[in-house]
Amino acid sequence: MHKILIVDDDMEILKLMKNALELKNYAVTVIQEVTLPVKLAEFQGYDLILLDIMLTNISGIELCKQLRNQIATPIIFISAKDTEDDILQGLANGGDDYIVKPFSLKQLVAKVEADLKREDRTKKAHGEFNTVRRDLGQITFYLEEKQVYIGSKAIPLTKREYAILELLSRDLTRVYTREEIYFNVYDESADALFRSISEYVYQIRNKFSMYGVDPIKTVRGMGYKWNDQ
Repeated sequence: MHKILIVDDDMEILKLMKNALELKNYAVTVIQEVTLPVKLAEFQGYDLILLDIMLTNISGIELCKQLRNQIATPIIFISAKDTEDDILQGLANGGDDYIVKPFSLKQLVAKVEADLKREDRTKKAHGEFNTVRRDLGQITFYLEEKQVYIGSKAIPLTKREYAILELLSRDLTRVYTREEIYFNVYDESADALFRSISEYVYQIRNKFSMYGVDPIKTVRGMGYKWNDQ
């Protein structure tokens, strides 16, 4: 049984989401107020986290940034903030998907099911693909753990950032368009934007830049490929 955590300061919304997901046989835990300083243990052990952005004592964006240093659990932001920039900010700061309020409970359940199925497919694919470790020059992938290292240093990647890097590293000569990358790391009904792929590439490059490494090569007019340095 998949375990889901919902973080929202509106108790009525919490109850509605909890009931809808429990009817689908998910084990649901809710948090109405986040304890500060943030206790990592409260957010570990879940298969998916639904996170409101406008919380009472900490923004969901800030909470996600703190969690992303320690956990790779998929996080879906839920917010009434609905501009393109709002969505991109959420995705660039560790979110894996974004649901705009108000939403229907059917939409919520569909999003959750799609994210969990994709996560299960990814785990299965990693188990079947090649070996549990992939060495590419200075960069090492640990496929079962979904972690990337440079030497002994782990790079704190979000789930989407890891998915993009892992996809590019499968075929070092292939150029992937933004659309191909998008449909490999999102489900088809995702609210995310094609532009978010460029944002993820920017974030990945920032995280590797302190080591003097750029794992992604931009191919003008085409897309992105693994930078075989």
